[in-house]
Amino acid sequence: MRFDPTSTLRAVGGLSLVVFPLMFMAVFALHMESPAEIFQFKLRHDPYDATEIMMSLTDPARSQRYYVLPHMLGYLSMPVLICAALSLGYILFRAKPWFAIIGATMTCIGAVFMAGMLAMWLSFAALGNVSAEHVAGAIPALGALMEMQGPLLLSTVLTGFSLLGLMVMAVGLFLSDLVPKWCAVMIFVGSLMMSVFIDVDNLMFIGALVTFVGMAPIGWMLFRGQY
Repeated sequence: MRFDPTSTLRAVGGLSLVVFPLMFMAVFALHMESPAEIFQFKLRHDPYDATEIMMSLTDPARSQRYYVLPHMLGYLSMPVLICAALSLGYILFRAKPWFAIIGATMTCIGAVFMAGMLAMWLSFAALGNVSAEHVAGAIPALGALMEMQGPLLLSTVLTGFSLLGLMVMAVGLFLSDLVPKWCAVMIFVGSLMMSVFIDVDNLMFIGALVTFVGMAPIGWMLFRGQY
């Protein structure tokens, strides 16, 4: 059987449009202790408490479940996001090339900085390995590390390009006739929700779910070679 690189790239791109929002949904779901938290609505995230986070980090089971695993999953989702952005750009380019170029570029840049931000947060988990007598002294260090300044602030701000780029491409898709308009609306609304409600896990979970509803049909059509 002859290998067709074009069909393979379409299949990989189509899968990325399904897998990326599912991975993001899992990230936010893992941050929640029970499904009931999905319905506990608030409009902004509570300030980080270094003491509370340090206590979680020193509990190996809790650290892995609520801290390391979700951040690692988010970190691993960044290549998938880049693939999904390039796939949307590929679909959109024929009708709205500037929307495709600008949107895909923004998302790829944002994904790189989001990977860096997540890597920094993952590195904080090492503080959970300090001996018991040093925990109290490590709390101020963790608080200083979590301060939004320097590289952490820069990376955090620039992560916004990842979702903003998806919104740009969603507008381009809406203005074209390449995909059902409701799919474009879902991608825009879901990305907007994740951008506005930063670190509000239940609302970001819903945003990722809405994005999945918009991306999955496009991914399926790309997987089947319809683009």
